[in-house]
Amino acid sequence: MTNQATWKEWLERLYNLRRDKRGLYERPHKPVLLLAILDLLDRGRISKNQVPLNDELVASFKRYFEVVRQPTDQPTIQNPLFHLSGDKFWRLQPKNKDDAIYRAGEAGGSPSLAELRRRAAFGRFDDGLWALLNDPASRRELRQALIDRYFPKQRDQLDALTEQREPAVDQMLHEEAQRGRDAAFRRTVLDIYDYRCAACGIRVLLGVEISLVEAAHLIPFNVSQNDKPDNGVALCPNHHWAMDRFLIAPCPDSRHRAGVWKVSGRLDDRIEGQKDLSALANRPVIPPGEEKFLPSLESLKWRQEHLTVNY
Repeated sequence: MTNQATWKEWLERLYNLRRDKRGLYERPHKPVLLLAILDLLDRGRISKNQVPLNDELVASFKRYFEVVRQPTDQPTIQNPLFHLSGDKFWRLQPKNKDDAIYRAGEAGGSPSLAELRRRAAFGRFDDGLWALLNDPASRRELRQALIDRYFPKQRDQLDALTEQREPAVDQMLHEEAQRGRDAAFRRTVLDIYDYRCAACGIRVLLGVEISLVEAAHLIPFNVSQNDKPDNGVALCPNHHWAMDRFLIAPCPDSRHRAGVWKVSGRLDDRIEGQKDLSALANRPVIPPGEEKFLPSLESLKWRQEHLTVNY
């Protein structure tokens, strides 16, 4: 697991990709390539730091490109495959060890895709960035950061592409849960919330070990490395699921120190199954038993900033 300083460093570098410009407009190719690779990682099509230049990568690139392209943009994947090397965290591994496919500062356009396939065995990331990309929870945060930075207006459409692989998301969330929510964190959070969901108030407790509610991190553990109780909240599985997908969020409020619930604009209260989540809007968060364990302002602000689509 990487530390927060490393996370911030890579986030800054991904926020400042060198992109081709036409006036004030910057081409979308590099961030689209990264989103396409993240997609293949989530679907288990890439399992090691070797990105093949195959038809599946091209198809994924084109799916994302169609969402964000402007009329003058062409889905030429060879351009970002080649020029991303200039950002110094990606390189094309040559089949011939004496073949330098990319040379910094060298003038000229990119080779054709056929030429890249002929000369390159695969693409690979810097080991530090790969450690983040290989972690499901970190990968989810990086995807959201790329979308927020480069394609905020197309967020709904890009999210719709990820919804097509929900089983992979479930697996990712399970892995994040196993890593971050250790026994001490779970026990403490559930105890201070009296085993009650802070969203709907449901409480089912059988003995000392069987409880319906779960301990959820407000700022994910992979981002904050924070297992303090004020970075946690007790939620039933339904509301835990919805918060992990940024459909609901506990947010700061001057009248309620534990915060209030806000809901994503993607939810429609006319649709059965979404009505209960929509009804949480502006309802106060059910607080923990002791004031010192109230959700921290930093944690509430993080959730507010990451709520999917403006509420």
